[in-house]
Amino acid sequence: MESNEETVQKHVVVNSPYQRSEVLTERIQRGPRESGLSPGTIAIIAILAITAIAAVLYIVSNRNANESANRNANLEVASQTNSHQAPATTIVQQPAQQAPVIIQQPASGQQAPIIIQQPNQRDSASDDANMQEVATKRLGEEPDMNAVSITITDASAVLTGTVNSAATKAKAEQIVKAVRGVKSVDNKIVVSG
Repeated sequence: MESNEETVQKHVVVNSPYQRSEVLTERIQRGPRESGLSPGTIAIIAILAITAIAAVLYIVSNRNANESANRNANLEVASQTNSHQAPATTIVQQPAQQAPVIIQQPASGQQAPIIIQQPNQRDSASDDANMQEVATKRLGEEPDMNAVSITITDASAVLTGTVNSAATKAKAEQIVKAVRGVKSVDNKIVVSG
């Protein structure tokens, strides 16, 4: 720290009727040098420092809170995945349709070609079997229809067997008509007294 020198001079004149005197006093003061910063400047610097520290603390605490929230969300998703297994996917494969057979006439007659669609016996048989399986299962779920049997050929169902009431007979027919692909139902169920 540099010292600050200050010279103070005092001049005192004393006049009296018989005498006049002058006294000259000189004194040097030494002290610390002034910093040049006013109290207002120091206050502004302090406020800026406090604001910067608060901003850093806010950013750090916010980042920690975000990391904690992300960690909790990941743990929750992992626990849900472990506790709830995805349901099994059921794939229903539809039978492939046979390509049409195109028979083309000779060009001399200039007639349009004739397209003949041949039914695939294998596909209709498998469709009938699938429809019969579904209908049998649905009828088996009903308590009063244990004695009812079903046969499906070319999408036409035939119901046979014995039931206790006309309402049960009608319900059996409705159940089979609701099976996808069934075109007609011949209800030969006998109602026993």
